[in-house]
Amino acid sequence: MGVDYILFHCTYTIPAASALTVIYYPFFAAQDCCKICILITIAILATIPWDSYLIRSAIWTYPPDAVVGPKILDIPVEEVFFFAIQTYITSVAYCIFTKPLVRPMYLRPHPERCRTRKVVAFVILTLMRGGTTCLLLGRHMTYLGLILVGVSPILLFQWMLSHPFLIGLPAKPTIAAICLPMLYLWVADSRAMKSGTWRIESGTKLDYRICGLEVEEALFFLVTNMMIVLGLVGIDYAYALQEYKSLSRPAADKGTTLRTALTLLCSPLSIDESLSALSQAVSCLQEKSQSMFLGSALFQGQLRIDLIFLYSFCRVMDDLIDEAEDDQEAKTWITECRYLLDLSHRGRLPHDACHASMEGGKYQRLYRSISYLPLSRLTENFFYDLLRGFETDLAFDPKKGSFPIKSDTCLDQYAGFVAGAVGALVLDLVLFYHGHDNTEDVPLLIRAAKEMGKAMQCVNIARDIHRDAAIGRVYIPTTWLDEVGLTPGDVLERPNIPVMYNLQERMLQKADGYYQVSREAIEELPRGVRGPLRATVESYMDIGRLLREQKGTSLARASKMRVPLMRRLKVGWLAML
Repeated sequence: MGVDYILFHCTYTIPAASALTVIYYPFFAAQDCCKICILITIAILATIPWDSYLIRSAIWTYPPDAVVGPKILDIPVEEVFFFAIQTYITSVAYCIFTKPLVRPMYLRPHPERCRTRKVVAFVILTLMRGGTTCLLLGRHMTYLGLILVGVSPILLFQWMLSHPFLIGLPAKPTIAAICLPMLYLWVADSRAMKSGTWRIESGTKLDYRICGLEVEEALFFLVTNMMIVLGLVGIDYAYALQEYKSLSRPAADKGTTLRTALTLLCSPLSIDESLSALSQAVSCLQEKSQSMFLGSALFQGQLRIDLIFLYSFCRVMDDLIDEAEDDQEAKTWITECRYLLDLSHRGRLPHDACHASMEGGKYQRLYRSISYLPLSRLTENFFYDLLRGFETDLAFDPKKGSFPIKSDTCLDQYAGFVAGAVGALVLDLVLFYHGHDNTEDVPLLIRAAKEMGKAMQCVNIARDIHRDAAIGRVYIPTTWLDEVGLTPGDVLERPNIPVMYNLQERMLQKADGYYQVSREAIEELPRGVRGPLRATVESYMDIGRLLREQKGTSLARASKMRVPLMRRLKVGWLAML
């Protein structure tokens, strides 16, 4: 009886698993827990017969003073624990790297999919044949042959099942999820073998080493991590099909369950243009609004997809207004948007977008962003409030001396029209998917959502004083400017003079006021969405904190201020707790 193997776990595997758990803990979702539990169960059940044979055949051995004694089919309990914790480490790494991915996007048909499927299947079958040859040769080839013969059928099954999804996935997250835990386990395993915690008996191995590690052991960790990740990809493929089904055929069910998702693997859906629309919406947010895209990643399933389409619509309209050649074109886009929203709410949105006489590319963006809005789950009036906010943007005219944000009342109204309306629309989706126990609280929650939206808009205004001045807009109330002896024209000419930092601070204080009166309402929401909403809000409010830290320099340039990624992740992590 000994504790060497236990000390190995205490030194290497348990600290690694604990560190990954701490990093990912706030972001753990029910789907993540389900995937990991399934993979650990399969890993233990599938590996026990294979490992038991290795031990009974004296290929793997453990000194009596390295293990505590209890065994399962001749396998030390520490080794069984290793199966579980390796699967856990790799699974959590996969969850971390793939968290931002919008799964249905990767269901798109790949032009080389059939050829790739055949090539990879041929490679796996070749490895299986090579493993069989190694077993027939025996002796030094035995352990290598057992590895190849043991894993090849599983890899082939996983590949044939999930290749339509796997081929479309970005390579970096999946490779990182396989290789980073593998490299760590290579180091741990080589040190354990040097210390004699376990060993491969001579005469059954090739005696080739990679950085001190037996080549068979290096291969073992590579292929087992591949099996773990492919298993996770297979489950994500099922979830992606379920989410796509909800996207292309809206139904009464509001959630995604593994049972219903797995049934779709047996009869995959035909892919339509809704995936193209989703891909364009995601690309729009990734390019124009990283904060919105990363915020959506904290939500799950169809709720996340609906939020992406909502945010994308807001982004498309904002771009159409800002990129218009003149006010007349911008007003035309608002009119067209209102018309399409009216048609969509009445269920009469035309399927043929070519009926418009406008420029095709821009019109297609607007049409598509509206056609995929989940309007049945959203309050109609909030969209028209948003359009009123865009109309306020167009009321700015420096040549005529027109600056519509004249007072606190005007600022409050404008912030309510834009971000306040978006906050209320987000709440609509949250309540649709998660419900609320007390319907009497819903009006209060809507009011709080609007106030929180106003807080975020004030932060935006404080951040973008210089950028807005560059396009002839001043969202600082004229009454505030009067108090310090300035006019909107002065701000346009000199948006970074020292007194503007005082006005920026005043705007941030106004944002704090809206934030304080509405922050408690988040805790009244269903448990599953409190953390994601807290993280989204706190990420925006942290922009205000960063502006205060950079007081005196934040208005120096008209470019958009960027929050460092690590700072953003830290704020989100703390808010999710």
